[in-house]
Amino acid sequence: MPVIDILNKTNPVIYVIDPDQKLRSELMTLFKRTGYDAVSYPSAEEFLEAEQHPARFGCIVSEMELPGASGLELLAMLRDKNSRLPLIILTGDPDVGHAVTALHKKVSDYLVKPVIERELINRIKVALRGSKGTSGLASSG
Repeated sequence: MPVIDILNKTNPVIYVIDPDQKLRSELMTLFKRTGYDAVSYPSAEEFLEAEQHPARFGCIVSEMELPGASGLELLAMLRDKNSRLPLIILTGDPDVGHAVTALHKKVSDYLVKPVIERELINRIKVALRGSKGTSGLASSG
């Protein structure tokens, strides 16, 4: 079951996907403190099941290594659904090959844990500016 904290439907929503419950909780607190709405999930599959058509303006912050589908596999599934949500990959196990692949696949950013809170917020702002004016799904027509 996702942890949901959506108070103001006009704020961008940050979707946090990470198997580490403690980190999800810390990120939710950070995002609330900085004025974002936030929803968290422990896996890509749970995110996709709950957010079948994420239409709100926002950003995904996801661990690279997830149970089931990886962060990069999640990105491919989202693009197959015409989702334009920017995706920031977090990893505790940095790998140059993964970073290069992620950037070639058009992730918004690739950050190594532990991440500095201010830097993560700044990277989210950049990702949101890059997708401003678009909802989660592209129009099909």
